[in-house]
Amino acid sequence: MAELVQKYSRAGHPSAEELIATQGLTFPRDPRDLLGNFWPEEESLDDFLAAVREWRGHAKTDPAA
Repeated sequence: MAELVQKYSRAGHPSAEELIATQGLTFPRDPRDLLGNFWPEEESLDDFLAAVREWRGHAKTDPAA
């Protein structure tokens, strides 16, 4: 780790490729692997939008929301 810190402090910020190699990241080859299953199918888009507004602290009566 000290070797990496010394390298980066001498050469500036690491490139994206260096960070990927250092962290051992892998990326999915199939975009469908990125799909999440975070919202129940039985709930509508309106329910989702209402939840987002609630999470953001917007009231439905607020015209700016």
